[in-house]
Amino acid sequence: MIRIRRPGQPGPLLALVLLLALPTAARAAEPTPSPDPRWPLDLPTRYLTSNFMEYRPGRFHAGLDLKTQTVTGFPARAVEDGWIVRVRATPTAYGRAVYLRGDSGRTYVYAHLERFNDELRGRVEARRARSGQYRVRLEFRRDEIRVRRGDVLGLTGQSGTGGPHLHFEVRDADNRPVDPQLVGFAVPDTIAPRIVAVRAWPVTDAARLEGASAVRLLEGADGLTGVQPALRVAGPVALSARIVEQADVRAHRLEPSLIELRVDEQVVYACRNEGFDFGENARQRLEWVDVPGVRERWLHRHPANDLRGRSGQLWFLGPQGEGLAAGAHRVRLRAVDAAGNATELEFDLVVGADAGAGDGTGGAEPAWRAVPDALRIATPDSSAAIRVTPFFDTPEPAVFAAVPGLRRLEFRPGDGDPVQAPLVVYAQPAELDSLQRLAAADQGLAALGSAREFVAAAWPIEASLPVTLPRAALPAGGDPVTGEDGTPAVAGSASRGLYRWDGREWDFVETWPRADEPEARVRIGSPGLYAAFADVAPPRFAPGPDLVSVEPAAPTGVPGVTGPRWQVLPVPVFDRGEGLDLATLDVRLDGRPLIVEPDPPRDRLLVAFPDDLPAGPHRLEIGVADRAGHRAEAEIRVILTE
Repeated sequence: MIRIRRPGQPGPLLALVLLLALPTAARAAEPTPSPDPRWPLDLPTRYLTSNFMEYRPGRFHAGLDLKTQTVTGFPARAVEDGWIVRVRATPTAYGRAVYLRGDSGRTYVYAHLERFNDELRGRVEARRARSGQYRVRLEFRRDEIRVRRGDVLGLTGQSGTGGPHLHFEVRDADNRPVDPQLVGFAVPDTIAPRIVAVRAWPVTDAARLEGASAVRLLEGADGLTGVQPALRVAGPVALSARIVEQADVRAHRLEPSLIELRVDEQVVYACRNEGFDFGENARQRLEWVDVPGVRERWLHRHPANDLRGRSGQLWFLGPQGEGLAAGAHRVRLRAVDAAGNATELEFDLVVGADAGAGDGTGGAEPAWRAVPDALRIATPDSSAAIRVTPFFDTPEPAVFAAVPGLRRLEFRPGDGDPVQAPLVVYAQPAELDSLQRLAAADQGLAALGSAREFVAAAWPIEASLPVTLPRAALPAGGDPVTGEDGTPAVAGSASRGLYRWDGREWDFVETWPRADEPEARVRIGSPGLYAAFADVAPPRFAPGPDLVSVEPAAPTGVPGVTGPRWQVLPVPVFDRGEGLDLATLDVRLDGRPLIVEPDPPRDRLLVAFPDDLPAGPHRLEIGVADRAGHRAEAEIRVILTE
């Protein structure tokens, strides 16, 4: 018999120490801030695990992630007087979230909560009783649910995300996220950002850096400051940098508030992370170089990047597009965090037709060392290769002749393609290696003979890119794809899916199109290896005991937030193919329907038993299908003990 016990409760809450708001420039569209906003948590420390406008794949982080000591259950409090405008509960994304409209006009978002306060929870449960679904979205009229500064809105948790923390956002009157640290929610910080690396990229095939066409890298594990060695170049050369902000001793890697580049004392690029519009998330792809082994911020503003706080141009092209004028140019890079801590480095960019004739080190390792700069597509005998960089590619006819099926795809904004800038993508047929085949078998996937590698050194797409793949077919000879028990597992095309290799396993992308054309139109979200598989395995319930004992839950200790009578029972269930189809989830307790919480980040269901359920034995029945249509069922005997 297994006893499910609740993690230890947090100790007594310490007194709140209010922070003075950092002075900021007033904006005409910005509402008047609350005169005395309070911190949303009562913890003695204010550590961030993520900050505003940090890198996320294809989007910006819209707030602060406040560390909650790796546990759940702390009160999340209203930072000012106002009213609740929205409550949401979803298995992923923000999980349980509360939206508070302050009297100042700002909106505050509290996400990943473990539990709502009693009033909000009552309304959510009433909606669930009517809909029969876990997902809930409630909108409220102005002043329908008034709250006062300091009121508890819920308890911190990890719903919809990978670990305990509070995601906290501040939005202006137009629902645009702004940096909470600039409007009264700053954290103590005396640590300056670190400039870990600066990378120089040739912008044309003819450009040279220290006499060669390879990228040059200047890096220091402890950070680069002060005067650095000169870099000698010929032709236009762009720069990128890896900059790490650290606000506290926990060393979480954050994003600076300001990055500024000067050339010959003129500001040629500036990036201020003060605010953005959700509709501008795709601009993030114009600001970062993200290729295998490299993720850094560009130190120039792309012409299509119209984000607030960005200024500058393609300074490296010079007036004629051929690069900066001959001679030495002083480059200064400065990074500043929200508390004003700053780091600066400088070096000379020496430009000239013969400036890259040699590195002048006498055989010693140069400070700006050569590193791989591009993706390469080579012939089987490596006699020729196509070089693919963020700025140009070098298509060679010999490679196309030697690599069957190799294609060069061009996308342009003016042609109606979903891109923000011209994009070149190479696509080539691919064979799966032993590791990829082993991972597929372990995930219950059967290969359908359609795999292709998409290669691109830039990815300025709006959302996802339409491409074509050869039609996925059943194995030759008409042999059926079978499941673990040997029975046919593919019925029609519903079981066929497109997957992307992430280096360890296959991630489901989308269900394979049903049309009968020789090629299928699919959409991909990033470069990489894609393959078609049939999902032949049903979902799996983790093995467990025949009888599970559940004890009463401990009180929350927070007025206004009543805890459940019984502890929540986690039931592990997962599908490593197309994934669970939560619309098919059917849970019954003693034969009656029961709504449970899916917890996808941890591959489980969270079963909350009704408070009026009496102690004693009960029967829990769970059935769920994956998106390929395979169904699995489990029956768990539960005994509730006083």
